[in-house]
Amino acid sequence: MRRYGFAAALAAVTAIATGCAAPPAPVAGAQTTPTVTAETLAALADCPELPSLPTARCGLITVPRDRTRPAAGTIDVGFALVPHTDVSRPGLGTIVPNPGGPGSSTIDLTGRYFTDALAPTLDRHDVLLIDPRGVGRSTALSCPALDGPERVYAPPARQREMIGECGAQLGDRVADYATNAVADDIDTVRATLGLDRLDLLGVSYGSYLMPAYAHRYPDHVRTVTMAGAYAVNEDTTGAVGAAAFRRAVGLVCLSTRRCDGGAVLADLAALATRLRHTPETLQIDATHRVTLDDWQLASVAGRLYSNRPDTTKQLALATAAAAARDGDLTPIRDLATQSILAEVEIYSYGPLALSDAQSWATTCHDYLRDFDYADPVAQRTADYEAVLAAQPDADFAPFTAEAWSTRANYDTGACLHWPNDPTAGSPFAPGAALPDVPVLVLSGDLDANTPSDSGRAAAAQFPHATFVEIAGAGHTPASTAEGAEAIIRFINDHR
Repeated sequence: MRRYGFAAALAAVTAIATGCAAPPAPVAGAQTTPTVTAETLAALADCPELPSLPTARCGLITVPRDRTRPAAGTIDVGFALVPHTDVSRPGLGTIVPNPGGPGSSTIDLTGRYFTDALAPTLDRHDVLLIDPRGVGRSTALSCPALDGPERVYAPPARQREMIGECGAQLGDRVADYATNAVADDIDTVRATLGLDRLDLLGVSYGSYLMPAYAHRYPDHVRTVTMAGAYAVNEDTTGAVGAAAFRRAVGLVCLSTRRCDGGAVLADLAALATRLRHTPETLQIDATHRVTLDDWQLASVAGRLYSNRPDTTKQLALATAAAAARDGDLTPIRDLATQSILAEVEIYSYGPLALSDAQSWATTCHDYLRDFDYADPVAQRTADYEAVLAAQPDADFAPFTAEAWSTRANYDTGACLHWPNDPTAGSPFAPGAALPDVPVLVLSGDLDANTPSDSGRAAAAQFPHATFVEIAGAGHTPASTAEGAEAIIRFINDHR
């Protein structure tokens, strides 16, 4: 499974240091410097390929591909530093954001978004945009099995095979894109720039990455902000998400007064049953047909309540379900087609924006799963299906446990065909000590991907954290005015 963040927040680079066996040494006295020195800033390169960030300075560092195996070679990690604007006073800190994914670029996909959203605090704070290894301006990761959007058109079984084929094509690189490796890269950049403590800002998957960094480098964390958050060792894709979906449908109907939540859920349940027994065929374009069944319906509904809320489309789902009750499937066919095409369009952003290979390499290494990679695929599948069969369908209404738990991009069985990786596992063990630093966690009440219960669990990982639910927000609340204001206020309050 994964928490897909590509839609959540919508040049040459110069090598300034090399970090192979150990992070480069910071400049003298830098341990107490809250932002980069003028000398370090001058050592970075202009960023002519980033016209939307005219003041940014870019760099590239070389890090070990696998820090436990120096002979495995190196990769590059690209970053862009946007310096604070008030040069008459010392800077107060450095904000390091991550937009989610995994597989999303921080610089080209969301760099301008972050700097715009954080503008009120950038007079005294730098923003350090770091592309995770495998995507964007860092050394790219790709595999033939996942080049292009073909996976989006495929049914779940074929998607799992494609993901497994990608893992096989990665060969000995399959374990190199774990979240902890990304966290180590962040710290290498921090040390290279001579920074002491960071203000971490994690959106979606970024809320998984930033606790991993905090666990590994507690002395270098000033604050942690997480939006659309979930705990490292808890699964958000099961019944908790389905319950959040039901709640969100009711809230949309209540706020718009244009539907009845109970009736919408009943209509969706009836439609899901019909499509499970009598699937439809959708002609998406000249060369692609997909099956419209209860799995595809759950995928469409999940997308509408997992990204930034679009009330028009959420109400369109209610209207389509009601029309289907009266025998008219045209509205749901149209809505499903639009949903699939929107997913396909993401791939037009190109490799500077996203990497499907990196996304699954991280997901299949880190996330919880109901099977053991040491077993053959047949045994994995049997174990997985036994766990899924034990889930009561009533907990996943208006869908079945199977349809909801395997919906597009959140399939809990997505990694069934992944190569055996003995190093696979979460970034840290349940109950691991995280630093007692200021933490803010934001959740949207319309989010069925990382719902409020998941946000509370994310906050509970830290000794003291503040949890805030943003009304009318989906995944993630950082994209709302109220959420952005809360983040800025929190960072400013902990200068």
